[in-house]
Amino acid sequence: MCILPCSRATIGTAADYPPFEFYNSKFELDGFDIALAKAIGKELGVQVEFKDYAFDGLLDALRLGQVDAAIAAISVTPGRQEVVDFTNIYYLGETSALAGPSFEGEVRSATDMAGAKVGVQRGTTFQAWAQKQLVTPGYITQDDLVTYTTPSAIIRDLRSGALDIGLMGQQTAALALQQNSDTVRLAGENFYKQQFAIAAPKGSDLTAELNQALLTVQSNGTFAQLVKDYLRVNANTITPDEETAVVENIVVAEPPPAPCIHSMTYVADLNLDDANMTAPPIMAPGQPFSKGWRLQNSGTCAWEPDFALTHVNGNRIEAAMGGSAVPVGRAVQPGESVDIYAQLQAPQTYGTFQGFWQMRNSAYQYFGEVTWVGIQVPDPNPPPPPPPADVNPNLRADADWINAGQCTTIRWDVDNVAAVYFVEGGNTQGGGGHDARTICPGSTTTYVLRVTRQDGATQEFPITINVSGNPDYSINFWADNYSIDGGQCTTLRWDVRNVREVYLDNEGVPGVSARDVCPGGTQTFTLRVVKYDGGEDSRQVTIEVRNAPPPPPQQREPRIERFTIDKNRIHMGECVRLEWRTDDADGVDLIRNGSGIGGGSGNGEQSDCPGDRGLYEYRLEAYNSAGRNGATVTVEVSGIQPR
Repeated sequence: MCILPCSRATIGTAADYPPFEFYNSKFELDGFDIALAKAIGKELGVQVEFKDYAFDGLLDALRLGQVDAAIAAISVTPGRQEVVDFTNIYYLGETSALAGPSFEGEVRSATDMAGAKVGVQRGTTFQAWAQKQLVTPGYITQDDLVTYTTPSAIIRDLRSGALDIGLMGQQTAALALQQNSDTVRLAGENFYKQQFAIAAPKGSDLTAELNQALLTVQSNGTFAQLVKDYLRVNANTITPDEETAVVENIVVAEPPPAPCIHSMTYVADLNLDDANMTAPPIMAPGQPFSKGWRLQNSGTCAWEPDFALTHVNGNRIEAAMGGSAVPVGRAVQPGESVDIYAQLQAPQTYGTFQGFWQMRNSAYQYFGEVTWVGIQVPDPNPPPPPPPADVNPNLRADADWINAGQCTTIRWDVDNVAAVYFVEGGNTQGGGGHDARTICPGSTTTYVLRVTRQDGATQEFPITINVSGNPDYSINFWADNYSIDGGQCTTLRWDVRNVREVYLDNEGVPGVSARDVCPGGTQTFTLRVVKYDGGEDSRQVTIEVRNAPPPPPQQREPRIERFTIDKNRIHMGECVRLEWRTDDADGVDLIRNGSGIGGGSGNGEQSDCPGDRGLYEYRLEAYNSAGRNGATVTVEVSGIQPR
């Protein structure tokens, strides 16, 4: 492991924390930290390449020698200094508390968050601070400290009201406020300082080399320009003085080998290779498909069968593609590889989608390299290409007139240009040539699509969304054949205009689309719409099935053959193992004191560490299409066992 005299350096990051590290509209790693690492590599005369990891496992990858250094808005803490060294601090920042509609107060200190449900990114100093300053003094319960894999997931729950307060860095919070100012607000800041530095292996000479290169980048003006480009502030406001910047790394005796470090390395795509997002496979809207990866256990201990590959985030909300966590299904030893397939469904809307997946262990701690699935869904009715000499982005909106509190989607299609930007007030976002943005203006607003042509010239195309009125709507719903024989199919078609939502038998669908159906007997299908004023309307189509085959035998309700717990009384900090066996179950949900903590197949086991003292009830609910059945066990958690 080295920087000099090597010609290449591998830097670990966790690309889920804009504006420090993220994937841009070209599906490339970007951000302040990424640009800073490249500038430092240039000063050292090495080519920098990056590996994207789950933030929880980033320092473990450094300890295992999988990367040469790590940069990912990493705060310097005494606990982290026990296992890695840090460069001098390059960023001093403040913490922001964002609030959703469910929290109306202001946050000036920890006591102002008493009784609130607080969200933090898992494995960060925000989690450690909230545990120490909020949970330990009793201002909030352990259950009300909610951990997330990404800041975007925190914003999602703030918007929905599932979360009261979200804690994150000032720059990340400012970016979130720009994009979500209709439902998220700044409730407080400056109550907890951040100190970012680059992590290096413990005792490595690399730390001194990085410090020298960092100092050069700061003194020659490169650092200040990166701060201006990415953070939009004056570099003097975030750069520590010479004395404050110095990190005194802890010299420790040779530590014993860690008993267990989990890590995962991506080996290969087993199918649907997207060529690093340069050629995502094409899918039809709603098309089911299976995506496979070969993954290696690159840690020091075995994976248990309930370790699972899980979707964590994506470039768009639809990038989840209906994917569920996929258990590895067997013990996987260090150095061994396993093939994992996820059953997915292409989004109904068109565009390019990149969904990110991470491995998690039995305690829902994420680790290892990030892998992804990338596809594209083409526009079923693409506009004709514009003449080469002119730029015509076909800028349009699903609805030009909406009521306050409603949303619409602006779409565009443009080829043979150098760059495309979507301008919303003071916020400019890069976009693709065939792309869309969902917006929810509070008042009549004009948006601008800025296009840079191949010759370098720039053109701007405005579109105005009027927030008022209630435009007329139309519903057309029909079938290709209204009478079919048993075993045959027909196609339902619909064309709905100027409504807020469309549902086919309570499933959300696009306003203009079609669906093949093969009913087993005469069946009525209902197309229901929600209008802009909140009212509803519907149309029905009945398909008559002649000579229908007899219905299949009914499935029996699931039965729980066994649900056991290995200990009924434990001390704080200890864990229990639950095991179950079922019959005729499609799956199970595992619930602790009313909150879901996992589940999976009809036969399985899971470990859990309750935490605080008290009586805990675990309920197993087995389910299939015929119904649900449940069983319960309990465990009592007493105080910490004395030494």
